[in-house]
Amino acid sequence: MKPTLACAGVALIAMTAAADARVTRLEISRQEPFAAGQAFGNSGAYEKIAGRFHGELDPAHPLNAAIVDLDKAPRNAKGMVEYSADFYILKPVDLTKGNGAIFYEANNRGNKASLGRFNNAPRGNDPSTAADAGNGFLMRQGFTLVWNGWMPGLPAENNVMRIEIPSATGSAIEQTVWDELLFNDTKTVRARLTFRASSTAKTEAKLLVRERNSEEPTTVAPEQWEFVDARTIRLLPEGTPFRIGAIYQLLYRSATSPVSGIGFAATRDFNAFLRYAKTDEAGTPNPLAVQGSPAITRALAHGNSQTGRYLRDLIYSGFNEDEAGRIVFDGVLPNVAAGRIFLNYRFAQPNRIIPAGHGFMYFPGATFPYAYETQTDPFTGKSDGTLARCTARGNCPKLIHTNSSTEYWQGGQSLITTDALGKSDSTPPDSVRIYHFSGTQHAGVETSMPAGVCVMPTNRTDYRPFLRAALANLDRWVKDGTPPPASRYPRIADGTLVETITLPAIPGVTPAKGPATRPRIDYGPDFDKGIIGKALPVVLKDAYRVLVPKVDADGNELGGLRSPEVAVPTGTGAGWNVRAPESGGAGELCYLEGGFVPFAKTRAEREAKNDPRPSLEERYKDGADYAERVRQAAEALQRDGYILPEDVKRIADKAAALTW
Repeated sequence: MKPTLACAGVALIAMTAAADARVTRLEISRQEPFAAGQAFGNSGAYEKIAGRFHGELDPAHPLNAAIVDLDKAPRNAKGMVEYSADFYILKPVDLTKGNGAIFYEANNRGNKASLGRFNNAPRGNDPSTAADAGNGFLMRQGFTLVWNGWMPGLPAENNVMRIEIPSATGSAIEQTVWDELLFNDTKTVRARLTFRASSTAKTEAKLLVRERNSEEPTTVAPEQWEFVDARTIRLLPEGTPFRIGAIYQLLYRSATSPVSGIGFAATRDFNAFLRYAKTDEAGTPNPLAVQGSPAITRALAHGNSQTGRYLRDLIYSGFNEDEAGRIVFDGVLPNVAAGRIFLNYRFAQPNRIIPAGHGFMYFPGATFPYAYETQTDPFTGKSDGTLARCTARGNCPKLIHTNSSTEYWQGGQSLITTDALGKSDSTPPDSVRIYHFSGTQHAGVETSMPAGVCVMPTNRTDYRPFLRAALANLDRWVKDGTPPPASRYPRIADGTLVETITLPAIPGVTPAKGPATRPRIDYGPDFDKGIIGKALPVVLKDAYRVLVPKVDADGNELGGLRSPEVAVPTGTGAGWNVRAPESGGAGELCYLEGGFVPFAKTRAEREAKNDPRPSLEERYKDGADYAERVRQAAEALQRDGYILPEDVKRIADKAAALTW
């Protein structure tokens, strides 16, 4: 677990924080037309507003008490802790033509990605042109798009969203910390550390290495590595590369810990400011105000992977309520995010993923509770849930949780919908929908790993049509109470959620050994206070049981939402992949990557390869037959509310263009 607001204490908050959200000063550096003034349906033209906001936090306020080490940060003359962060807004020029909703994307490591995910647009951190708007979906829907910096330590380059926060320092803070270093290339000769080492003496540090998580580490001899400076190490002799796929861990001392939990408060307060404030304290108008009054009626938030976990943790830790007691986000859409995030801790490393099968050991973010509803931990007897605090406070958002197959294999996704021992299905709250995108990988049409690191070709099954519909359904749910379609995910009760899968004997495919486990980890006695008290945490024997989706005779998943690409397949698509022998850790799960193995085109080709899966010519009469089946599958999903009419046409056109 991690530091959270004590429900009893929060319940006693007298609304003394009557002031608006604690954004003290807004600096607008750019305000300019977006996409050369192009109109997007009824929403009209959009404009871009970018700049920086300054905030301050009262360490004594009960809603800030959950921020680890906030009481140890430097304060201004008023006793407040100051910070500042970037912001970026794309809004209708005439806000009255918009839909009245903020669509907030928690940026991933400072990068904007929602236009690529919802608009099929190219990636970019400074969207400016019509091409950057892609198909215009979010604009045609009328959303006001909002981003802000929340993750400390990002470089001032590539237009990433940054935040400047204070650090807690001193002898009371200094402790042994650890960095994990894993490289998927053969050229890296220097490794950057997360924190500044308080000593570069090798007597104060230790470098460990192992080939697999399951192996005991060996110590790299002191004469085989060195500090380049307080933030960098290298192997010796100079120029020696780190071994590809090897899991290095450096233990070292540091005395400077950023108060990273301020990132939660920055997102909370900036979005609350946009929703509720007329001006900042200096009189600068809220850019989302019309005639002096805020024009926003509701706020939705979306995060993907790292930032989906960030939003789940923001809710869990009590930050969906501003200092004046008002709700921040009415609806939340976390995607491919089964855990929480290593943010609100002393010596936090929010850039880290949660344990994923190979490497990335020990990092917090994969600890109980997993489910949205309150459950009892079978090992400790503690009761908790992702929505426990907001339920007690009455400020839970409507929530649509979406995931790929990879989250079952590497993120412990099954624990969100089962009891902690994986023995029976649980019952998520009525305010939650959970959709599993069957047979997809974490990054969708993109890839997470360099070519050649994984055995199978990547799985580029496109789940974006499901996301667009989920967002439209979430907004309707928040706006007028229309419930979205029922949850769809694998379940123990219907046999689609299982402990192991049986794959057909596909030539050249190395089956995964199983999903990444979720053991209990001992972080030390002060873990509930956000302090990891062990040089390296200890993995305990107890483990939460992780399950995976069952597959059919082709190796394609059953249960969940089957896209037309999966329901009318041209191959076997998986949410898992394994590392190639030359990449280190051969046979271990390949980080966040799925795999795809196409069917043979003809029966003769299939038989020559000894492939048990029927060929394309044995499945479909011709390309027209295949395209028609795809169209029918898309229309069925559209009738049930899981994809939009505009995506039916896109999917059908893509199938019709497929070359046989």
